[in-house]
Amino acid sequence: MKDIMKNRKKGFTFVELSLALVFVSVLLITIAWLTLHLTTVYEKGLAMKAVNSVGKELVDDFSRAVSASPALTIDSLCAKKYNKTTNQYQYNNCMNDSARKFSYQQRYNKVKIAGVERIVPTNGVFCTGRYSYIWNSAYVLNPTDYPRATTGNYQATFNYSGGTNNNFRLLKVSDFNRELCTEHMDNSQYLYDDSPVYTLSGMAPETNEELLDNSENNLALYDMSIFAPTVHELTSSAYYSGTFILATLRGGIDINSTGEFCSDPPDNLNTDFAYCAINKFNFAMQANGEKLDSER
Repeated sequence: MKDIMKNRKKGFTFVELSLALVFVSVLLITIAWLTLHLTTVYEKGLAMKAVNSVGKELVDDFSRAVSASPALTIDSLCAKKYNKTTNQYQYNNCMNDSARKFSYQQRYNKVKIAGVERIVPTNGVFCTGRYSYIWNSAYVLNPTDYPRATTGNYQATFNYSGGTNNNFRLLKVSDFNRELCTEHMDNSQYLYDDSPVYTLSGMAPETNEELLDNSENNLALYDMSIFAPTVHELTSSAYYSGTFILATLRGGIDINSTGEFCSDPPDNLNTDFAYCAINKFNFAMQANGEKLDSER
């Protein structure tokens, strides 16, 4: 009997081996899930950080442009476009609107978000008197997630000396006479139509600056609103205020949503949705720059 016990080999049973394999498998799956979850949280944090930092940079850029713009009265702006006698109706409308269209215009159209038809901003222009900003919203830059509900081209085009550019997100150009705003003054700023063509004759391509390049952050504007300027009666200094929504281009974002702005991912591994980030920025600034000789 003792000889039999001595010759018997020691080892794991099939049940013990199965239990060990199950334990190791569960452990590996848990580690993989935690790694994926932590990576997603980390990348989403980077996306939120990028939105906040870029948004602050845009606010600083707007502030510098507005602060350097000349102090002009509302009357002088309206009279620049409309004759008080021959265009009295347009002049009065301009005055009642505090010459807002000289500073800001934005157009809208219809797209489908998750199969639902929505009216969204498509593009716009913000004129400060020194520099002007033109943007295409994310809704026209990402037709995959936001297919058009109507026919037409929603994307704005900018013509300049030496070429044409319609592949821009937020373009900053030198525009001392607010030409980009005045050339579309007679159109409604809430018009549902094809995107306008903005033109500055003699503008060199190197004077254009893209403020939201197609970087790894992949950010775009979803909306921008500039309120009617308030002008001081004595100093003619204009006070501007506005808001804009900046977010990642991907993520199925719907700014009209009352709950979660980012769409639910079709699966847990969809990184486009996992890294969705959005923020709204408010700003206010004063135009107190000196007039040029041509503006006196």
